[in-house]
Amino acid sequence: MNLPNDLVHPKVALTKNMELISGAHILYLYEDKEKYWENMFSFAITGLELKHQVILLESAEKIEKIKQQLAQKGFSDEQIASIEFIDHCQFYNAYQSFETETVLQGLDDAVRHYVANGAPIRVWSRVIWRKDVDCDKEIPLYEQKANAVLKPFHVFTVCAYDGNDVSANFSLKLMKGHSHIMTDNEITNSSYYESERNTPSLFIEDFLQEKVQHYKHLINEMPDAVFIFSAEKVVYGNYTALKMLNCKESDLQHATIWDLFTKEYHPLIYENTEKLLRNDRVPLEEMKIKTYDGQILDVEVATFPFSFDIEKDFTFIAIIRSIQDRKAHQQLTIKTEKLSLAGQLAASIAHEVRNPLTSIKGFIKLAREDAMHDAYYTIIEEEIDRIETIASELLVLGKPMSVEIETCDAGKMLKDVSMLLQSQAVMRKIDIQYSDIEPDCFVRCNAGQIKQVFINIIKNAIEAMENGGVVRTSARLNGEKVEIVITDEGKGMPESVLKKLGEPFYSTKEDGTGLGLMVCFNIVEQYEGIIRVESTVDKGTAFTIELPLVSV
Repeated sequence: MNLPNDLVHPKVALTKNMELISGAHILYLYEDKEKYWENMFSFAITGLELKHQVILLESAEKIEKIKQQLAQKGFSDEQIASIEFIDHCQFYNAYQSFETETVLQGLDDAVRHYVANGAPIRVWSRVIWRKDVDCDKEIPLYEQKANAVLKPFHVFTVCAYDGNDVSANFSLKLMKGHSHIMTDNEITNSSYYESERNTPSLFIEDFLQEKVQHYKHLINEMPDAVFIFSAEKVVYGNYTALKMLNCKESDLQHATIWDLFTKEYHPLIYENTEKLLRNDRVPLEEMKIKTYDGQILDVEVATFPFSFDIEKDFTFIAIIRSIQDRKAHQQLTIKTEKLSLAGQLAASIAHEVRNPLTSIKGFIKLAREDAMHDAYYTIIEEEIDRIETIASELLVLGKPMSVEIETCDAGKMLKDVSMLLQSQAVMRKIDIQYSDIEPDCFVRCNAGQIKQVFINIIKNAIEAMENGGVVRTSARLNGEKVEIVITDEGKGMPESVLKKLGEPFYSTKEDGTGLGLMVCFNIVEQYEGIIRVESTVDKGTAFTIELPLVSV
């Protein structure tokens, strides 16, 4: 009969400093690489001494180092050969893409192979995946399913993640699939483990003070700022929080949530508070906080209830990450793409301005000959207005980046951009039609940025039509949204290409960088809008931009 771990060895040493009574799925968030190595090596040695089946998933380079050190410790070739060494890059398919079901099948096969022998099994794995994988979704899901695979066999499993690279929000998701949480020096129960029915909570121990001390250490080690609020009052902030606010722990004694966040986000805080009280999920929000030395920081905020009974004990936790660098990079990318567009449009704009100037010059000659009709003056005014529009649009592209937000008519901006690009389109035997534009399509935005979105998309549409055709632009009201549609009659795109649109450095053009569309998606998302793309090969593509309507 196969005996589980807790019957074969009632008390099992996990590493040289840690013990567990039964099999467990352990999340190890390491920070010190030397201690990580120490714990992994101790884990392997202890397993050999207790005659466990040891499975180690690490890099090929570290596997060779482990074998050498085990030999130096006096372990025989036979003992070392009894360890199942697996290259973690191959196991997690890190060279291609992280496929949850494939990796789970590999895990199940590896464990079942040794179950028949009856010996306790211990697995150490440094989890690895490609950086382009949606880790926030796939990896926590994999860990929860892996827990279900391992649990019946009472396997001791350590899943190691670099705590310096893993965000606090991601760590909390990982905790749902692990019964224990481990740092370089400590191990404790995971409060989030198997809590599908309950609100995630840290209040699971009998003695509150003991619980607070356990979790204070873990929270203090988190690389993101963590605040605990009781109602609106700040009751705790970790080391990163104090550093972010540039304050001391005593400064937070009388602080409230309203003191931390700038006034424009107070309505959003009220709204999210109501969601917490209804036990609804609060989405990740971009907000601004005020530091104690007067700075305003762009941050990303994740909010969770901190107790099981939120109605009786309204305590919640906020995990805050600075996104200053990300915002600065985003603005730099937008500015770079904007200047690039200005350069590309210079030639066509010169041609566009020359046409009305030629007309005006001809009318001046007629005026000198006293052959002018009143109607000609109207045409001259229209031509001058056209030159002014084109010059204004070029200035918007070329001037320094502004972050001023105002109420703008999206339809008028679309018409102005269409006029600006008309000459470039004509040179390619393309007509830009902009008659289907409704008035009062008001949105809150930075005018320069939204015009840049229109220019990018229309310019792409022009370049997609090698044999001429029509680009149609429209702006209309659709309920509480303003809907802008730009369609072309180009070669279209297959589904595989559509999925990758907006990714940096992915482009269907030979000399393209992919940054143009990435900028468009980022700008529209910044104003709480969305971009949808529909395309049919050999028929054309339609870009639909939806932005919130504002009343004037």
